[in-house]
Amino acid sequence: MDRDLRCSLLILTGVTIVTAWFSNTFYFPDEHYQVLEFMGFKLGITPASELPWEFAARIRPWFQPLVYSLIARPLRALGMTDMFTVVFVLRLLTGLFSLAALAAFARAVLPTIEGQDERRAFVRYLPLFGFLPYLFVRTSSETFSAAFFALGLSVALGAKTASRLALAGLLCGLAFESRYQSGLMGLGLFAWLAVLARARIAVLAAFLGGGLVALAIGAVADHWGYGAWVFPPLGYVDVNLVQGVAAHQFGREPVFAYLYLLPAQIFFAITLVLMVGMAAMWLRNARHVVTWASLPFVLAHLFIAHKEARFLFPLATLATAFPVLGFSPRLPRWRPTFERLWSWRKTMAAKAVTAISVMAMIYFALYPFGVRPHMPMAEYLYRHGPGTVYSLGKPFQSYPLYRPAGFRSEKLDAAQLPSLLDDGPVYLMSDKPVPPPLPPDAGATLLYSEFPLARFGYGAAGADYIAGYTVFAARHSFLKLLPLYWYTLYRVERSATIRS
Repeated sequence: MDRDLRCSLLILTGVTIVTAWFSNTFYFPDEHYQVLEFMGFKLGITPASELPWEFAARIRPWFQPLVYSLIARPLRALGMTDMFTVVFVLRLLTGLFSLAALAAFARAVLPTIEGQDERRAFVRYLPLFGFLPYLFVRTSSETFSAAFFALGLSVALGAKTASRLALAGLLCGLAFESRYQSGLMGLGLFAWLAVLARARIAVLAAFLGGGLVALAIGAVADHWGYGAWVFPPLGYVDVNLVQGVAAHQFGREPVFAYLYLLPAQIFFAITLVLMVGMAAMWLRNARHVVTWASLPFVLAHLFIAHKEARFLFPLATLATAFPVLGFSPRLPRWRPTFERLWSWRKTMAAKAVTAISVMAMIYFALYPFGVRPHMPMAEYLYRHGPGTVYSLGKPFQSYPLYRPAGFRSEKLDAAQLPSLLDDGPVYLMSDKPVPPPLPPDAGATLLYSEFPLARFGYGAAGADYIAGYTVFAARHSFLKLLPLYWYTLYRVERSATIRS
């Protein structure tokens, strides 16, 4: 098993490094604004006025921004002042940390899996969970908490000594300080230790003691971030659960919403397998520690009004064990049925699921996918600093962490363009990969476009695609599709001054 596990982890390490390099974006804005911009504030880059409302409400943890600041400050002191490079290092280290947590979890959970065939399947299938590298390099609270909790659970599965359980409690507490909802997994692990592992009172007290140390670390981090002694978890519960701010702002979903929210992405096939495997694990392997850790976490999220798929991402590392722990033919309940299901892993359907997962993993490793991040344009502006950029539509403001000195973005009335051109070239941005209408004596030179084919002269194809997409989104409004933009920057000047 060691050789197979090393091989699987080596494959995942290679893909994770590549993903960290190309994935200069975020999956969801919270990953950037509530972690990296918090760090940027303490680095003296991001003004407090541009931080999200959670900063003023004092409801977000500062532990992860503190860790990132402790890495970023020495890098900047050594001359690495380019923040895109600094954030790449943070993504890479986060990915490697997540891989270390996966390795620890795999080694700890292997002895709890019955049967050589099942253990071999668990180890060999690890690189086939294509979503892992992409999630591992996210600078999000979900990723950070997932790694810390996986490490805590791994330590808890070893010898039940006071020192080990204190370390496990500390790690689970740091998972909580990364993302408060992860505390539900820690409570599930503690209940398993007390009820099924029958840990001694002194050992359980050590686990709680480790958790209290983590809370103290979090309190120091929060004081460092907010400049006062506060307890953000209490405010978070009050704002989001009691007052229901998140539900009011972002909508309410039914209890069963995760049944369609989770599969609604490129990894839909393997996600469906994991969802069925998780349910089977709860029903057939009720005494396993992964069941006790995951069940309260998922149940609580079912009854929280506002739901998003990313809320369950802290389960990513644990999810690698769901299929084996749920579908194993050695478990007594419904054995004949699951013996047939277990044999299906060699069918064409299973190979198709694997192929989709692996192809999506390769795609995400090379393409900077995210939810409306426009990070490629932000990087171009950061590296080239054109000064004032005008836009006939919504101005592109970039991000405080990456905003170059002297950069301004202003909305422009088309009637103002001729007078601006009298003073020289104008940097004009379009939300489509084609130039906006220009005066008859003016020409546009393409500087950069988020649409990859624009540089090869196929910008019109991108504009046509946006037009078709917009019509489709309007006709199928129930899908709630996001607007599609490919920001494109041009240098506009009088035709007589354009250099050949």
